Amino acid sequence: MRVPSIVGLLFAAVMLAIIPVSPQVTPRGVEVSVDQAQAVTYRRARVTARRVDRRDYRYTRRAVRRGVYY
Repeated sequence: MRVPSIVGLLFAAVMLAIIPVSPQVTPRGVEVSVDQAQAVTYRRARVTARRVDRRDYRYTRRAVRRGVYY
């Protein structure tokens, strides 16, 4: 009787560790919701990197014109 309960407890602990759930307290009680991943796609990373590069170039160009950049 003891071994099945330990195995069941370990199984439940593993499932809670693997599944991304988050408990939230609501006025009706405690609610458990499954979190969803927000993956960064290749295109999104490319667009962000390009935007950062353009911004750096623009800031450097302004600094050179103002004589601040050494």
